[in-house]
Amino acid sequence: MDLDTNPTVLTDQDAAIKQTVKNVFRNSKHRLCMWHIMKKLKKRFSKLVWDINMKPDVFEVKWGLLMKEFNLEDTRWFKDMFTIRDSWIPGYFSDIPMCGLMKTTSRSENGWEVYIVQHNNSKSDFKSGFKVEIKAEEKEINCSCEHFKCMGVLCIHAFTIMMRCGVKEIPERYILKRWRKDVISRNYRFSSIQSDSGDCENVKLVNDSYYSFESCLDIVRDDKKRLTLFAEKQQMLLKEFESDYISPGLKSKTDGEVVCKLLGVTIPIPEEINIHVPEVQSNKGSGIKKRIPSASEVAYENSKKEHRMCSGCGKRVPHNLRTCPERVGAAKSAKDS
Repeated sequence: MDLDTNPTVLTDQDAAIKQTVKNVFRNSKHRLCMWHIMKKLKKRFSKLVWDINMKPDVFEVKWGLLMKEFNLEDTRWFKDMFTIRDSWIPGYFSDIPMCGLMKTTSRSENGWEVYIVQHNNSKSDFKSGFKVEIKAEEKEINCSCEHFKCMGVLCIHAFTIMMRCGVKEIPERYILKRWRKDVISRNYRFSSIQSDSGDCENVKLVNDSYYSFESCLDIVRDDKKRLTLFAEKQQMLLKEFESDYISPGLKSKTDGEVVCKLLGVTIPIPEEINIHVPEVQSNKGSGIKKRIPSASEVAYENSKKEHRMCSGCGKRVPHNLRTCPERVGAAKSAKDS
C-alpha cells in the first residue's frame, strides 16, 4: 500500500488497533465497521434489558456505560426509553407476577433458614447477592430475586440451596399448572359431542358426565384399592343400564345415522330411491378388465393344454422341430467335430 496517499482504514472497535492505525497510517482516515458495531450493540443491549435479576441501580450504571461506549448519549430515542425505564425493564417490576398467572400467599416466618447466594457474571465486573429462605421439611423456598413470582419457574439460586439441603425433587407447589400436560380443561375435549335430538341440555349432561368420569379416574389412578372399587362400581352401573336399555323394539343405527350424528346434521331419508348408479359401458379399445397373470399362473395354464408332437424327437412336448433339444444338441456336436 502506498503510504503517501490518504487511505480509509476500516476496522473493528478496538483501542489497540486504533492506536496502531494512527501510528502506521498517519494520514489515513480511521473508520469503524458498522456491521461489527450493530452486532455488538444488539448483543450487549439484549443482555442488559432482559436480565430480570439486575437491580435498578446496577441497570442505570450499565446503561450509562453502554451509551458512552457507542456514543449514543445524545440519541433522542435512547433518552426517551431511559426516561420510562420503569415501564419496560424487568428489574423495575420483578415483584409483580407476570400476566397475573400467580397469586402471592401468606406464610409463616418461623423455621426459615436463610442463605446468601452470590451471582457472578464472568463477562461483567458487577456482582450481586440474593437472599434465599428455605424450610426443608415443608419444602418451601423463597428467593429475593423473585424469579418464581415473575416467571413461574424456580431460579438457579433456589435450586442451589435445595440441592445443598438434600431436596431431591421439585416441590409440587412450584410446578404450576401452566407447565403441565393437563393445562387444557377437559371440558374442551368433549365440546364437539352432539345429541341426536339437538337438545342443548342433553349435550351439557353428556359433557359433564365425561368430565366427572375422568376427574374420578385421575383421583384414584395411583391407588390400586380405590381404583379397583371404582372399576367394580362402573361395571355394576354398566350392567344395570344395559339390562334397562335392551328392548324388543330396539334396532341398531345405520351407517347414515351414525354419520349424521357425527356431523351434527339431520338428513331426511326418502322412502323410495329413484336415483341409481348408472350402468357404465366399456369404451372401444379399453381392453379386457382382467389383471395380469403371474408367471406361475401362466405355466400352470400351459401345463393343462395338450402339446403338439415334435417331428424331431417324436414326442408330445412343449417344443417344435426348431427348438428341439435333441436336434440342437446333434447339430452342435456335428459342428464341433
